Amino acid sequence: MSTSADPLMLPKLKKVKQAAERSRLQQACRRLCRVDAEAPFPGSQPVSFERKHLTREEPLSLLQKTRAGEPMYYAAEKTDGMRYMMLILSSGVYMVDRNFEFIALPKMHFPVAGAADDEQQLDETLLDGELVLDDVLGPSGATEKLRYLAYDACCVRGKPLMELELRHRLLWCRREVLGPRYRAADEGHAFEGEPFTVEMKDFFSLPQLPHIFQHVEKGEGHDAKYLYAFDDPLRRVKHGNDGVIFTPTQEGYIPGTCKSLLKWKPADMNSIDFQLRAVWRKESSTGTFEPRFQIYIAHRGSLLSEAYSWITFTEEQQKRFANDAQSDRRIVECVYDPNWEVIEYDDDGDTWDYPRAKMGGWRFERIRADKTLPNDQRTVFSVEQSAVDGVKQEELLETLGLRPRRQ
Repeated sequence: MSTSADPLMLPKLKKVKQAAERSRLQQACRRLCRVDAEAPFPGSQPVSFERKHLTREEPLSLLQKTRAGEPMYYAAEKTDGMRYMMLILSSGVYMVDRNFEFIALPKMHFPVAGAADDEQQLDETLLDGELVLDDVLGPSGATEKLRYLAYDACCVRGKPLMELELRHRLLWCRREVLGPRYRAADEGHAFEGEPFTVEMKDFFSLPQLPHIFQHVEKGEGHDAKYLYAFDDPLRRVKHGNDGVIFTPTQEGYIPGTCKSLLKWKPADMNSIDFQLRAVWRKESSTGTFEPRFQIYIAHRGSLLSEAYSWITFTEEQQKRFANDAQSDRRIVECVYDPNWEVIEYDDDGDTWDYPRAKMGGWRFERIRADKTLPNDQRTVFSVEQSAVDGVKQEELLETLGLRPRRQ
């Protein structure tokens, strides 16, 4: 888990506030994605990896390795960054968050491939990707740097790509979006002043899956900067990692939930985004009212009225949320920890006098400032199933006929 969430929210840049401008940009995204005029955020969303995805009976199983001689899945390390689509228009460049809101970026140089005029800018382009805060490793230590990793393309230069296979979408992104930037850099263009660099995310065939795992390291203790980190040996950078994404290669880009886009996580990284709610009762020993906290989930876009569970924070976290005037609006990402002690209470109590301790519960990881609703009930059940299935790295590699290479 990265402890540097604020830089990933681009705090120095402002969201588009004017309703008419926001609506215009939303319609531009919908038009480039060829979706309905009232469609929500069009980004594709993965489903949690389950044991069925390693069975031959499942059509979307990783065991269905090829079709017509072509691989059915590519693997990529699941970067612990912030999800943004990138809307590139000749009039400006915008980051598009999960809430379908827009952040206007300072001037970024996206030259047009093959254009005689280097100042001619790319237009009608919508990419999908994530913003990541890298630790850039150098002889004098590590410095932090933002990088946008593009992992898909919905439309480039007005060309609709969503019905094309993944390799064609990535080719358009590399050739028409990134290639001209690389050539401009070779010719001396200075990209200084841009808020981040832009690169293509690395994809690997399934036989290369052990290579990904070789470069994922576990942090030491819950206070470590990263619970897991990916150490990129080629670029000499390190960033947070929370699993592997398996992307179907022979399907088009699917807005919303995509059942063939699979996210595998280690057991201690299966996370759920909850809505936090404070419950205030009297402390008998002091006579003062103090809060404890419950977590809630959603169903079809609305918060369920019944709490999902109690949540127990560390002493420092408890003070933080108890003094947070916005705590009841917070979306918090939590992971299930079988060794985490949770203190529960009766729902109708007047005091905190009768606590019950149980082992195993949801442990706070970070605030999700990019979200306004918790996970839906269906997602929660899927993540719970994934946690119960507990497909470990060793089992994943062995079932695929891959063995981790010895160091």
